[in-house]
Amino acid sequence: MKLAAAALSAAALSAAAGAAWAQDTVKIGALMIDSGPLAAFYQYSVAGLETAVVEINEAGGINGRPVELVSMTYSGTPEAALQTATRLVKNDKVAAVTGMIPTAVALAIAGRATALDTIIIDPLSAAGTRCNQNYFRVKASSEMLGATYKAFLQQNPLESWDIIAGDTTSGHDNAESFAEDVQELGGEVRKQLFTPVPTPDFGTYITQLNQEPAKGLLAIVYGADGVTFAKQQQQFGLLDKYEVVLGNNFAIPAVLPAMGEAALGVIQNVTYVPQVEGDGPRKFADAFEKIAGHEPDDVAFDMYTSMIALAQAMNKAGTQESAAVSKALEGLVIDSPVGPLEIRAEDHQMTRPYIFAEVVAAAPDSGKTVDYQIKSIIPAADYMPPPSPECTM
Repeated sequence: MKLAAAALSAAALSAAAGAAWAQDTVKIGALMIDSGPLAAFYQYSVAGLETAVVEINEAGGINGRPVELVSMTYSGTPEAALQTATRLVKNDKVAAVTGMIPTAVALAIAGRATALDTIIIDPLSAAGTRCNQNYFRVKASSEMLGATYKAFLQQNPLESWDIIAGDTTSGHDNAESFAEDVQELGGEVRKQLFTPVPTPDFGTYITQLNQEPAKGLLAIVYGADGVTFAKQQQQFGLLDKYEVVLGNNFAIPAVLPAMGEAALGVIQNVTYVPQVEGDGPRKFADAFEKIAGHEPDDVAFDMYTSMIALAQAMNKAGTQESAAVSKALEGLVIDSPVGPLEIRAEDHQMTRPYIFAEVVAAAPDSGKTVDYQIKSIIPAADYMPPPSPECTM
């Protein structure tokens, strides 16, 4: 009888301790999309966030309390994002929100960050200026992305370029920005071709590019269309006819395995590749691989970075209260695998180096067909546009 009572008492104490532990966590909400075009980023995003949670908790958590990730899926629309974020804040009592926040969602949710009285740290969108005291962006903006190409052109001048891009707003904007930079630096853009999205057959466009190709080619062809273009051009050897082939969201990690050898020689700009961590133990890549079973991409790295930034700011503030965390995030510098990353106080944009990496044949024992080889790393100071004067908190 005494043994049974003792066992019951121990079980009760264990249950009470478990309940206290659950109540004594710092909850971070994650908006996640597991269907539609962005579903390809879902697994990388989840594993990136989980990698950060493990690291934060092993280092003592946030203000001495363990971090708990509260993920909630939504459809990817601005309306669904606002509803889901509100539930996370009001019902689940999360201290901040991060996760899969595409551009359309970012434009809507940034303005609600103050009303929700929570920090929203965005690792996915490249939206335009939407300044809010509680909204912060980890991913490079579209303006930053364009500026990296100008810096690359300054280092690698060519007299002529062709451009192929999807017939979308971003395709036209990126093509126009690149063409202006080429002309400013004394070069010329000969052909600008815009393809329907999606495009099952790039034959007509490949034929046009094959006719007296310029010295360089910029490919602004995304996702499945990018894979289709890479595969179809291969039989004509189109990319081999250019001295330089630059990718703008073209040969990115998410689609590189599907492109395979068709992408050889393409120089793609990315914010992270595992090679940047060197040949020895890799802090982020190795930790991510333990969780996911494969190497991370730049999306996973940005998710990881958003969580690390939140933890460091909350520890710096000594609280999870949004106003204090916002102030702690302003000017915060994170020591990351790609170097120091600073969150500017003026516009809450993270400054970061950009990597230009060439697609090369992978090592025979790697289990991959192709991989990246870093060509150059452009520091933030060499390309970052200044904060927009329109940004007022």
